[in-house]
Amino acid sequence: MKEHYRNSLFTYQKPLLIIANKYNNEWGQGPINYFGIGTLDRILNKYRHKYQIVYNRPGANYIVMDNSDIYELNEEEHIRENFPDVLLAEDLYLKHREQVNNYNHFQLMLYANCERFLSVHGGTAALASYFGGKNIILSKRGHEHRYNEFQTIFPALSGAEIYHARNNGDVLDLLERHY
Repeated sequence: MKEHYRNSLFTYQKPLLIIANKYNNEWGQGPINYFGIGTLDRILNKYRHKYQIVYNRPGANYIVMDNSDIYELNEEEHIRENFPDVLLAEDLYLKHREQVNNYNHFQLMLYANCERFLSVHGGTAALASYFGGKNIILSKRGHEHRYNEFQTIFPALSGAEIYHARNNGDVLDLLERHY
């Protein structure tokens, strides 16, 4: 997929780092696997000078609903105010929507130009794992743990290096070691 969707539209002077987040109901227990504002602040402060960071948390109007209520984290306004050099994926999509078919097509084109991902449990992590490079996945719980999928299925999607973080501390440690 990386070769098929690679393009010159989403290229930047610094290498891309895509942060793919979610903030929704999981297993009927509210948000579990997500990057909160405090964690995002630490990541953005440390890595925005090395990477062109794109933050991707699609709104309900861009994704297929899967019986998981989406909640408001209010992080996009926080990022705009405190990290103006960080690009928001929805803003990029709106800017380039005449050049892409839909939000999914936009994500495929954006991800194809990236070698570093930071994602969370679920479809967010799966999508990022289709494009090679490195993907740090925050997953605190789920069937993927029991079946060792972060070492088997996820790397098989594209040959990506997958790093499983079980908590925010692991995320920061893995970023330090690999990014």
